[in-house]
Amino acid sequence: IGFATSLLLARNGFHTFATMRNTQKSEIIKEIANNERLPLHVVQLDVNSDSSVKDAIENILVVGETSEIKNKNENKRIDVLVNNAGYELIGCVEDLSIEEIKAQFESNLFGMIRVSQAALPYMKNQMNGNSNSCSSVIVNISAITGRISFPGISAYSSTKFAIEAFSESMSYELKPFGMNVVLIEPG
Repeated sequence: IGFATSLLLARNGFHTFATMRNTQKSEIIKEIANNERLPLHVVQLDVNSDSSVKDAIENILVVGETSEIKNKNENKRIDVLVNNAGYELIGCVEDLSIEEIKAQFESNLFGMIRVSQAALPYMKNQMNGNSNSCSSVIVNISAITGRISFPGISAYSSTKFAIEAFSESMSYELKPFGMNVVLIEPG
């Protein structure tokens, strides 16, 4: 989902930053971006690390400020944040260790919260008190299992239920700032 979303946004003219924990796996997306001359950069980001998230946001703002494809009003901006990182832990409750379940929450839920918290000051600041225009959007990728759970994925489903609740509350908090929160539930 992240790969396709990054390419779609870049192909539609958005200055896009595709983030990934292991940038050694970025050859394909970099090759496509170079061949199509897309405004797409790859940035290292581990959603489980406070310092990695902070560094990634700072790198994105610096590249956005110095990029040859920006215009005068786009520096130090994050207009759209897509929270897509996560994985599916499969196993019945009695077969999973508490450490595995905590790791599932760390990546799927707390990673989304960590990145949102790091980007929000910049996203809110760029609104300049103009709540009439909605130019900043946070997109959280959940799953159908955030609404309906199934056997064998209790840890995964519980993170997706939590993303649903967090996204709904965050949408109410950010609406006065002219920001939208979008929740996508594949499946």
